[in-house]
Amino acid sequence: MIEARTLPAAYAAPGLSMRDDAAVLTDVMMDPVQVAVWDRRSPIDPQRVTLACSRKMAIKSWLDASDLTGSIARSLPGEDFAPLREDLALLAEMMACLFGTTGVGLRVTALEKPMCPRFHVDRIPVRMLCTYGGPGSQWLPAPSVPAGLLVPGVDQEGRYAADSVQQLQAGQVALFKGDTWRDNPGSGVVHRSPPVSPGQQRLLVTLDI
Repeated sequence: MIEARTLPAAYAAPGLSMRDDAAVLTDVMMDPVQVAVWDRRSPIDPQRVTLACSRKMAIKSWLDASDLTGSIARSLPGEDFAPLREDLALLAEMMACLFGTTGVGLRVTALEKPMCPRFHVDRIPVRMLCTYGGPGSQWLPAPSVPAGLLVPGVDQEGRYAADSVQQLQAGQVALFKGDTWRDNPGSGVVHRSPPVSPGQQRLLVTLDI
């Protein structure tokens, strides 16, 4: 199994901006920045992550920016998940305010296996990711992406340097630029779901515009 490098706060991979301040997410607006990471601990305790995974949580919803809290409450009712609703509302508000959108696409998924195990790019402008429990998403800095890695059907193992794989920690909030980001055609962040050990669970949140 590839051992991915988990980023300490002081480490800066090419194209990465990371601080323990939420304002770092605005750095994604700068051309050289492909990945912006708000370095924080997970605000959701392990017991609630386990509960969400045991219920096989799978939420996919479009949130109205004028009623984010209400939209999230309707998608995720119940007192057990009040802290999760609170954090989702915070992240959705950040997304809507930063990009000036009328709505945000939300997906919350409990996973027991990699959802997207191959390195790939997203054909969207930008995506916010946060893993509340379990291993975080992995990506390759642009200089470490070899030619031919993303060719459909190609065996990706051995085509990239193992020590170039970067990985988010639980709780960190990341913005990944996609292929359709303005002035960024064909240069979306190359990323994948992390390998998951038997019995290991993840609670993944993504927000799109």
